[in-house]
Amino acid sequence: MKRATRPQGRRPSAAEADLEAALERARGDSDEELAFFKQLMDAMVYVHAPVSDDAPTPRLVQFRHPDGFDAIPFFTSLGKAEVASSAAVKILGVPGRDLLEGSRGATLMLNPNDGGIVLYPEEIATWLDTGFLARVEKPVPFEFDVRPAQRAPAWLAPTIAQSLEHASFVSAAYLLETRPAPNANQPSGLLIWLVADMAFAERSARLVTTAIQPLCSEVDVVIDLMVHDASQPLPEALDNSQVLPIFTRTRSA
Repeated sequence: MKRATRPQGRRPSAAEADLEAALERARGDSDEELAFFKQLMDAMVYVHAPVSDDAPTPRLVQFRHPDGFDAIPFFTSLGKAEVASSAAVKILGVPGRDLLEGSRGATLMLNPNDGGIVLYPEEIATWLDTGFLARVEKPVPFEFDVRPAQRAPAWLAPTIAQSLEHASFVSAAYLLETRPAPNANQPSGLLIWLVADMAFAERSARLVTTAIQPLCSEVDVVIDLMVHDASQPLPEALDNSQVLPIFTRTRSA
């Protein structure tokens, strides 16, 4: 999670301040992140709806994220919702659980004016259904060579492929074995390399991580993940007759 900078607005209530304090504790701490999302489920959050919308089930406003996807903004406090509002919207308060349940299939973004948190549909569904929240880390880049995976757990490739069946923004996936370059202080490991629309690069990575991480408790090898831009030619490591994809999007999918 990125650190937030509070916009100017009304002072948060005690409940709002407690939720925002939990959010700050969650930055960089996976245990606190899990605690925050549990608290979020019972907290009141705020959303925008069209001011002229009188439908029995409110339609929520979406915005275009700079990365190119649409997301529903929601806020930890009324003040934050007011700062981001306009004459075209009204502000609604809703319990966090109701928002997540009622918006299944959508991408949400918490406190977007603060560089907040994106919640992708697959993460939301897994959290609601199982209470599992994947931990995603961005390691320091290092140089490595790759070859077809020879030591991967038998369940890994089919789990990755199954998770991508309905992800139209991913065209292929490869499972490789990494061998660090000479003098690199890194162990050998496994690499999942996705070929995807870069507007959905982070979602692609989180989708696969959410699918495999619950099964990794007894895996004794590091599994990294990379995303290649589907609009660009394959890198040399993948454009190799010995390297076969474990998943390929068919034209009819």
